[in-house]
Amino acid sequence: MQDIRCKIAGLCCFNVKNDPLLKGFCGLFGNSAVDRFEGYSEIISALLLSGKTLGEYLHDLLIFSNSPIIITAAKNPTEPRHQAIERDLEVIRELSRLDSKSLKKQLSENFGTSFEALPDYDCGSFEYDANYFIEFAKKHGSGSFAKYKAFSYDGELRPIEFPDPIRLSELKNYDVQRQQAVDNTLCFLNGKPAQNVLLYGDRGTGKSATVKAILNEFESLRMVEISKNNIGLLPELFGKLRDIPLHFIVAIDDLSFSENDDRFGALKAVLEGSLSRRPENILIYATTNRRKIIRETAAEREISGADAIDESMSLADRFGLTITFTKPDKRLYLDIVSKLAADEGISVPEEKLFSEAEKFALNRGGRSPRTARQFIDWLNGRISMNLEY
Repeated sequence: MQDIRCKIAGLCCFNVKNDPLLKGFCGLFGNSAVDRFEGYSEIISALLLSGKTLGEYLHDLLIFSNSPIIITAAKNPTEPRHQAIERDLEVIRELSRLDSKSLKKQLSENFGTSFEALPDYDCGSFEYDANYFIEFAKKHGSGSFAKYKAFSYDGELRPIEFPDPIRLSELKNYDVQRQQAVDNTLCFLNGKPAQNVLLYGDRGTGKSATVKAILNEFESLRMVEISKNNIGLLPELFGKLRDIPLHFIVAIDDLSFSENDDRFGALKAVLEGSLSRRPENILIYATTNRRKIIRETAAEREISGADAIDESMSLADRFGLTITFTKPDKRLYLDIVSKLAADEGISVPEEKLFSEAEKFALNRGGRSPRTARQFIDWLNGRISMNLEY
């Protein structure tokens, strides 16, 4: 067991040597009894915090490690890379078989200090080979890309730990519009020609919700949100994602620009017009309330005329697919309300339900799917608390 510390130090494919549990195993061979007790306590603490067996902990540690060699092997498998990964896994398998009772007994015998009073842990099992991790990386990436589906970017790629869990089934009506987005995404994920998408329409009609729901619909899809203020960082972001063996949608919400905004030209170049080619594993899905994405004053419109209109539309035209969401009329709004109420198990006479829904919309400035959702949440809360409505 003495050479386990050297074997851990020699791990070269999985970047896990600084993990607390592995540092704990290395600490078992410290110079003093205190060092050795601290090493064992680090092992126990890591396992107790995770709630996992040793084998489960090691599996997740490797799966979610940021390991460029695993990604490289997934894209370009070679025998030397395969052998190096297997060598790392032999070390991990050896660690996974170190059961606590035998470990404490051996430590007590080797160092003349009793470890028997310390807690035990469950070994579980770890029986995975190089092919398992390579195939996982092909489907899910490694590191944070394996652990998270959603990210934000502001010069640094930041995981979104709790993305909106909304599903397409929760969004009512507008089926034709959503199917266009779904079909385009399916083509993208299957390596077929797909388009950058502009979702255009009135406020609250479900444009952003559709984009978020698409992320939750496809396990292999990843999404990176970037604010319109950071559009200039898109080429940099593309460079970071280009070699990751996953499909990414870059989401830009509420797209609009003022006159002479440099970001306007930057986005045009990224969509179409730059010498640099957009990576095949990336699409842009943007939402806007405006068909003319450039905001102009009345004076500017009078001076610039048709040229300004052409310039404004030139960005929208660079999106291969434009999906339009229009404000619902009364019939469509009430149909959405009815369907949402059924999903929530709300049993209210239709006349009363619709009357309250209309009053709610009037107080909120108009009918929309968002208003319908807010009304149902409000009504559900009132009913659950036995309050008047």
